[in-house]
Amino acid sequence: MGAELRRVGIATKEELQAIGWQEAWARLIERYPGRLNRNAAYGLAAAVLEMDWRELPAEVKAEVLTLSQQFRRHLIL
Repeated sequence: MGAELRRVGIATKEELQAIGWQEAWARLIERYPGRLNRNAAYGLAAAVLEMDWRELPAEVKAEVLTLSQQFRRHLIL
């Protein structure tokens, strides 16, 4: 995913943390709409929070689910 992040203007972990996983995921979805899924968002969130994705808090997982549904609706419209 590093190459994809660089292509959307995110070259370092610090840049990812500065913009947040939500904005990073939005940029990636816009550029690669058919290639990304919730697991990618979990990975981004985990990188920002500096934790294993399997240990993400329930509220973060819920936010990923909500955003994924919003992005999916946006892509279909």
